Amino acid sequence: MQQNDKNSDSSPATPRSETVYPEELKARARGFFAKAAEVAYTLNYDYAIELYLDGLSSWPESVEEGHKLLMEIALRRQTSGGKKSGFGDSSKYKKASSKNPKDAMLKNEYLLSKDPGNQSYMTGMIKAAMECEYQDTAIWIADILFENNLHHNKPSFNTYIFLRDSYARLNVYNRALQACQLAMQIKPKDANLQDSVRDLSAQTTLQQGRYDDDTDFRNSIKDRESQEKLQAQDAVIRSVDVMRDAIKEARKEYDLEPTVPGKIDKLVTTLCDTEEDENENEAIRVLEKACVDLKQFRYKQRAGEILSKQLARQMRKLQKQIKQDSNNKQTAQKYNEAVQKHLQTELAHYKLCMENYPTDLRMKYEYGKRLMMARKYDEAIPLFQEARSDPRHRIEALSGIGGCFFYKQWYADAVETFEQAYELLENKESATAKELLYNLGRSHEADENLEDALNYYRKVAQIDYNYRDARKRVDALRQQQKKEKN
Repeated sequence: MQQNDKNSDSSPATPRSETVYPEELKARARGFFAKAAEVAYTLNYDYAIELYLDGLSSWPESVEEGHKLLMEIALRRQTSGGKKSGFGDSSKYKKASSKNPKDAMLKNEYLLSKDPGNQSYMTGMIKAAMECEYQDTAIWIADILFENNLHHNKPSFNTYIFLRDSYARLNVYNRALQACQLAMQIKPKDANLQDSVRDLSAQTTLQQGRYDDDTDFRNSIKDRESQEKLQAQDAVIRSVDVMRDAIKEARKEYDLEPTVPGKIDKLVTTLCDTEEDENENEAIRVLEKACVDLKQFRYKQRAGEILSKQLARQMRKLQKQIKQDSNNKQTAQKYNEAVQKHLQTELAHYKLCMENYPTDLRMKYEYGKRLMMARKYDEAIPLFQEARSDPRHRIEALSGIGGCFFYKQWYADAVETFEQAYELLENKESATAKELLYNLGRSHEADENLEDALNYYRKVAQIDYNYRDARKRVDALRQQQKKEKN
């Protein structure tokens, strides 16, 4: 960053003609953005970040639909405890070369997404964006850096100078002037800064005269104000008033462009952040309309996920009431009804997902789980068998198959299947390992192979003495062995 003002270039940059991106590239980018929004809703923020960057590789100047929503995910990830990019991070964006300015911008944006307050990554992104002449992107990230430095415990003088020079190159003279004035607060006796303030004041006056009726200039100011609202919206501690204002703003943007994916996702996310039924119901209506208008099933899918979340919240509330008053039969009945409603809702939801994503093995696995819970074992087993082809769900799918065999009283088949799943485990003392060992014990016991059952229960107790009723089963089987010997 430049400290000495004498070499700064405050002359106006030559305005560039806006890059026109082919619709094919925009469509490709929007496909990645849509998938990213879907993945982010499942809280898989790291994958969502990669997808947003994949989209921005095709459409690097997509501020509204790409950069802004990526930053929103980054802030959510940080709030949820996400860590910075570390030594073991093998992302292609982290490993990207910085020789190509577009690659350098995406690399800095990736690192920034893992550490949203890092000014070094912000400056790197601004430099690269300006080199590529991504005007809107450069202004957007410069505004974030400006606010970050302004609210820092010890604002950086060098950062203000960098921002002054960057804004001047971008023809945003009022912000360049503000950055210079803030730098003067740190070094009030700096004569070079005083000269710079005078020159930028003149440039700002001239520009305001030229742009009184210019839409682009007003839009750049509006963009900054929108980003400030986004920063406030995603602060770790969010007041009710801020959330209400965020919903109002998101709804206003949506009403103007109700078929733009970014506007839809922003409104839905903002509504759902309140975890209030009324707002979530509005989000469901917005998503169902989007599904019809845009003919994209992902909106229907997300609506179903929100409804499932509502029902799960209702179940937890009733469960809490039961703990407070375990003798209340009316509450217990309501809870049982809520459980059944939740299960039936999820059955319908995942069946629809499976039909719309026939090659997605995760959907087959999730639907199989619900069928198993509904005791439809013959329907669940084939789905689990397909899902085990996916390495991500192989162990869980095998466990599901074993569970179905157990409830069908195919105990020998259950044993073989649970053993296959156990052999695939790397950590033989994990929660999954304990569950499989326990289920092996149950299967052997049900098949009257008591010695084998005892050995598996013993293994569970050796790992976790208080796991379920494993130690009680050990004691019971040993007592039974003693009686048989006598």
